[in-house]
Amino acid sequence: MSDAGLLPPLFDRLAASADEAPPFDREALAESVRQELARLLDTRRARPLLPRPLTVLDYGIADWSALHARRSDDRRTLMREIRTAVQHFEPRLQLAEVEAEAVPGQPQRLRIRLAGTLRCGQRQWPAVFLVDPRDDGLEVRHERLD
Repeated sequence: MSDAGLLPPLFDRLAASADEAPPFDREALAESVRQELARLLDTRRARPLLPRPLTVLDYGIADWSALHARRSDDRRTLMREIRTAVQHFEPRLQLAEVEAEAVPGQPQRLRIRLAGTLRCGQRQWPAVFLVDPRDDGLEVRHERLD
């Protein structure tokens, strides 16, 4: 079965004109997920997570600027926040692993690695996304695993 015929998510289709909306392929899916991860992880949620269903008001993650890369509790807190946000707001990425580690030479900065499976319809592909802090926000990169 080829990748042709997969449709982009509704938001991507609405944002594109009819002439520039080709069928979604694996690379387009990865790029769409990468863009959504960048928005999601660069958005700060205003209120703490409560034991109730998440809504659009819960979009993003808690402020993690005060977390220290060398404290394992801080890393676990951030990984839990990211896992919850991705599971709820980016279901096309089924996470298997979320890792946080200090950026070499910059112990206050954390690098995030998200590994899992990209899903679109009945199709699935392994994927890894790397999230690096920058002075002007986050950079999210996709690494293809084939």
